[in-house]
Amino acid sequence: MNGDKKPLDLKALQQITGGSLLPLACAFLLVAIFLFNTVRIGRVSGEQVGILLDKRTGKIEVISQSGVRIYFGLLSEFYVMDKTLQTLDMTEVEGRGDRIGRDDLKIKTIDGSDVYVDLKVQFKLNPDLAAEVIATSGPGDRYKDKWARDYTRSLVRNYLGELTTEEFYDSSKRAVKIVLAHKEANARVNPYGIEIDSIVIPKKPHFYAEYEEMIKTKKLADQAVLEERSKALAAKQKQLTLMVEETNKKNVAVKQFEGEMSQKVIQAEAEGERTRKAADAYYDQVTIGAEASLYQMTKSAEGILAKKKAEAEGIEAMKKALAGEGGRNMVMMEYAKKLKNIIITGKPFTIQGTVERFEHLKGPAASEGR
Repeated sequence: MNGDKKPLDLKALQQITGGSLLPLACAFLLVAIFLFNTVRIGRVSGEQVGILLDKRTGKIEVISQSGVRIYFGLLSEFYVMDKTLQTLDMTEVEGRGDRIGRDDLKIKTIDGSDVYVDLKVQFKLNPDLAAEVIATSGPGDRYKDKWARDYTRSLVRNYLGELTTEEFYDSSKRAVKIVLAHKEANARVNPYGIEIDSIVIPKKPHFYAEYEEMIKTKKLADQAVLEERSKALAAKQKQLTLMVEETNKKNVAVKQFEGEMSQKVIQAEAEGERTRKAADAYYDQVTIGAEASLYQMTKSAEGILAKKKAEAEGIEAMKKALAGEGGRNMVMMEYAKKLKNIIITGKPFTIQGTVERFEHLKGPAASEGR
């Protein structure tokens, strides 16, 4: 068939190569060895970021997706870096941390003492700045030693070295310095793709033997001082309790006295109210009696006045009546009534031609004269 491939004609190939296949086999073998030594396969997991470096141009390609990358080993270099949270444990216990031997941090305090602290640093890589990490720190895990370890240790040593030996013993003051070191570390290493998550002193610092003994002595003295302060505080509390009790007694007595006084005031006010009401009743009684008497006397006086006024008016009317001719007639009638029973005797004569007065005497006297 036209479409079928023809089988390899070894005889024809043998004729081309001069009758031997060994050189051709060697050539294929060399090509296979070359390809085996130069063609590489890089693998990137989900917890890693891949870096492909072009050796000719220095160009860096960041591979963020997990998978397989085939590259030419003579012209390129491939690295992977962990992008998860990582921990550096620097401790005095040999064989436990990131170094085989003792790896704790030696601090020289501001007053010259040596203090040793264990240090734990947690950090992670920023995948977006992986190229900067390779460019500034070099390939592989060099960024861990250069930034996360050495630079952080240097900052912690500087900040804690600002404390005195006595201040170093105060955990709150150490914590303040660690916060400052953490803040400065991130400010410096974040632009290079490293983020310091935490810096921790996992256990209590230790000092040289002589100072440890001094600390123990000081702790005992501090304990004694605390005990004395506790005793003084207890005595002060007892004093305050007694003062409160006496104050309460005084307040009770004052309240009781105030209650008695209030009761007496209430009684006095009640008695005063009764007296006032009695006085008001007496006043009302006297006032009403006086008003009644006044009214009675006023009415009596008005009656007398009216009577006298009527009498005066009668007299005035009689006076007016008597002032005229009728009054003279009445007077004459009254004289006539008086002279009705009088007897007049004698002889009238004239001795001299003068007028004499006529004198009339009463009846009985006239009879006796006769």
